Amino acid sequence: MTTTQFDLDSCLLCMTARSSKLFAKKFNLALQPFGLTKSTWTAIYYIDKHEQINQKALAELLGIKGPSLVKIIAQLQLAQLIKVTPSPIDKRERLLTLTPAGLTRLNDGLPLAGEFQQQVTHGITQADLDIAATVMTQMLENAEQL
Repeated sequence: MTTTQFDLDSCLLCMTARSSKLFAKKFNLALQPFGLTKSTWTAIYYIDKHEQINQKALAELLGIKGPSLVKIIAQLQLAQLIKVTPSPIDKRERLLTLTPAGLTRLNDGLPLAGEFQQQVTHGITQADLDIAATVMTQMLENAEQL
């Protein structure tokens, strides 16, 4: 049996992928009352953090490609949560900023995000969380080099 050479159930990469999907699903459910998804809430989070950001930089932060970002931007514009303006330097570049409604929606979700993180990490010491963050950061850096 060749499957004894590699255990998919204890593979850290596979466990990370499974947990990421589960966390996204549960966070999406928690954000539903605010009319947001994990993707749209994360986008407005990064737009706020950078005050104004271009689409390419936002796509990189979200880890998605252009077409997926276009859908998110369209949803956020339709909900009047962001404003899209041409860059004064390069008219082809679009700059994204939060509207007052977008800032309100972001602020509505912040306590929820903190509570969600606390629930998911319940029973795990801060030292273990710090180690996990260090390991994940190194794994991400290693994967970027592939």
